[in-house]
Amino acid sequence: MALKQSIVLKQDQRLSMTPQLRQAIEILQLNQLDLNKFLEEQVEKNPLLEMAAPLGENMPSSGSAPALDFDPVDLISASQSLIDVLSGQISLMAAPDSSKNLAMNLIGELDENGYLSAPVFELADRLNAKTSVIESALQLVQACEPAGIGARNLKECLRLQLVDRNRFDPVMEMVLENLPLVAKNDATAIGAIIDEGGAETAEILAEIRRLNPRPASEFLQSPVLESRPDVQVKRSAMGVWRVELVSSALPRVLVNHEYAAEIAAKDDKALVFAHDCEHSANWLIKALDQRAQTILKAATAIVQHQFAFFEHGQSAMLPLTLGQIADSLDVHESTISRVTNGKYLICDRGVFELKYFFVSKILSIDGNHEFSSMEIRLRIKDLIDEENHKKPLSDGRIVNILRDSGVDIARRTIAKYRKDMSIPSSAGRRKINSQN
Repeated sequence: MALKQSIVLKQDQRLSMTPQLRQAIEILQLNQLDLNKFLEEQVEKNPLLEMAAPLGENMPSSGSAPALDFDPVDLISASQSLIDVLSGQISLMAAPDSSKNLAMNLIGELDENGYLSAPVFELADRLNAKTSVIESALQLVQACEPAGIGARNLKECLRLQLVDRNRFDPVMEMVLENLPLVAKNDATAIGAIIDEGGAETAEILAEIRRLNPRPASEFLQSPVLESRPDVQVKRSAMGVWRVELVSSALPRVLVNHEYAAEIAAKDDKALVFAHDCEHSANWLIKALDQRAQTILKAATAIVQHQFAFFEHGQSAMLPLTLGQIADSLDVHESTISRVTNGKYLICDRGVFELKYFFVSKILSIDGNHEFSSMEIRLRIKDLIDEENHKKPLSDGRIVNILRDSGVDIARRTIAKYRKDMSIPSSAGRRKINSQN
C-alpha cells in the first residue's frame, strides 16, 4: 500500500496545564508558613505586589463577625522539604497519572522517620482505592531517594536500602529475619543461623549498622516553625455548628495601581511590562481567594459529616473518605487531599489537622453496618483498660470479643491499632504489671 502525505483538520478537547493552573495547584497545597514564603518570593519578583497585614478578626462570607474568642494555638509544622523532594521524583516517573496521584497522597502520610505507619487496607478505604492499587503506588514512593523511604517497618526499611546497594541476598534476608539478635549484637547466634564464620558475620553486622533506620532524618534539620488554625468551628446561638475562616491567619497581598500607572506612562515597553505585572498580581489575588474558599468549603463538608465528633468526641466519628467529600463538592479527590494536608481546624475540643477527620471503616460481620476505625480503637483501649492485669487480653482474645459484638476484624488490625496507641502486647503488659 502506498504511503502519502495529506493535511487533515481534526478537532478535539483536552485539558492544558497552564502555568497559572500549576501555580493555583501549588498555592492550594501550601500550608500557611510555606504560603507566606511563596508570597514573599512573588513580591520580590513583581514590583506591583505588596504584602498586607492579615485581618485581625474573622470575616465569614455572610458578613463581619466578632474577633476570635480563643487563644491562638501554636502547632509544630513538619518540614516540607522531604515532600518537595519526593514529589519531584514521583512527577518524573514513567507511571500512570492515577498511580502518581496516589503516591503523592502517600508521601503526605509518612511519619517523621519516613515510614508509612498507616496500614495499606486503611489507606485503601480512606482513598477509595483497591489495596493492590495502593501497593503499586507505594512502590513508586519506595523507589525514591533516600533509599528506605516509605517502608512500613524497620525490616522493610533496611531491605530497601540493601536492594538499592545491590547487597540484598538470601544471607541478608536471614539476618533481617533476626533483627532482635542484630540489636543485641549476638554475632555467635547470627553466625550459626547464616552458617558463616566470625569474620564474615562481623562484616555483615557492620554493613547492617551502616544503614539508616530513619531515612527521613536528614530532612528534620530545618528550624521548628509554627502554624495556626485556618478555620474555626463554633456553635451558634441556634445550636448549629458554624465553620468560619480565621481571617487573621490568611496572608494578603495588594496591588499598587498608582505605581502601575506611573510605570506604564514611561513608554510602550513599560506599558506592556506594567500590564503583565498587574495581570499576574490580580490573578494571584484571585488564586488566594479561591484557596481560602476551597478550604472553607472542604472544612464545612467535613464538619457536616462529622458533626457528632463536635458533640460527643472521638467515639462518635463516622467513616469518611476523600472521595465522599470530593463528590459532595464536585471536585477531584486530589484537590481534597491537597486542601486538607497541613490545614488546621480549631474547636472546643482542640486543634486538628483537617485530614484527621478522614476515618476508615470496618464492616460488621453481616455486612449491614459500618464501624469507624476510631470507634474500634477506643473500644480496644477500653477493653485493655478494664482487663484483669494478671491475665491481660491477647490480640486473639480481643478479636473474639469484638467479633462477638458483630465487628469483622482481623488480628493484625488489632495489633496495628494497639501499636498506634503505644499499648504493649499482652506479654509486655503482663511483664510490666508483674514489676509494679
